[in-house]
Formats: sequence, structure tokens, C-alpha cells
Amino acid sequence: MAGRLRATLGFLVRALTLPALLVLAGPAGAEDAYVPYSGIERGIEGTEPATLTVQNATAEPLACTAALAHWYSAPLGQAAPGGRLTVRLRHDPETGALALLNEGQDRMPLEGVTCGPPDAPHAARLALPFRAGLAPALAYRCAGGGDALACDRLEGAE
Repeated sequence: MAGRLRATLGFLVRALTLPALLVLAGPAGAEDAYVPYSGIERGIEGTEPATLTVQNATAEPLACTAALAHWYSAPLGQAAPGGRLTVRLRHDPETGALALLNEGQDRMPLEGVTCGPPDAPHAARLALPFRAGLAPALAYRCAGGGDALACDRLEGAE
């Protein structure tokens, strides 16, 4: 009985070890395997400057937030009542992508921008023009308040 158990355990160890080693070794051509953070574009080469300006025409401070990817976001700053917020972005003329650069000069593509009171910075969404070619003008005016807050592109912003 002990011999049969030992033989069965030996077989199981060999049967499970080979597939585990193959998984750990990686697939053929593992040099093409995904490496986390390896596909991040860095710096400004191939991009052009784009400035986002948000005028606060409300009676309270206005906070704006960038939606970056999935559930990630980054605060862009605040504008006092009657003031404005200016944020430097980068525009890729080939794809139309707008990006925010972080401290490491990683390009963080924008999916959207929202603004609102500091306690509800997602009250209004800015309609960003994602298009190839020249960097679009990104000038907005936020007015109203509460549920009536609206951020509209300014005339002449192409």
C-alpha cells in the first residue's frame, strides 16, 4: 500500500511540475511578452502644446479634474470666482490624443475633463475635441451652479 501511494505521489509531482515549469519559463518568444509600464510614451517629442483654459463665471470656486484611464483621475486645479484655470497639455497631431504630463514626463492620455464645486468636481463635463491635425483651442466658460452648472466652449475655439 505504501509503495502504491509513493508511486502515485511521484507521478503527481512529475505531472504537475512540468506544466508549472513551462508556465514559469514563459512562452516561446517571451522577449515579446508584455512588461508593465513598458508601453508608456514619455516626453513631448511628436506632440505639440495645447492649453486648456477654464473661465469660472460662478460665485464659488471651481475645481477641474482629468479622467485619465479606467477609474484614474488627476486634479487639474481650481479657479476662484471670476478667475480662470490654465493647464498645459500635449496634443498628438497624428492621433488627436490629448495628454497630461506627470512628474516623470509620462504622457497620461485624457479621456475627459470635468469641473464643478470643490466638493463635487464632476458636476459638468467639458466637450473636448479629440482630432488629428493642429492642436484645438481648448477654451471654456463654466456658468450657473448646482445642477445647472454648464461648461461651454467659447466662440472662436476651433
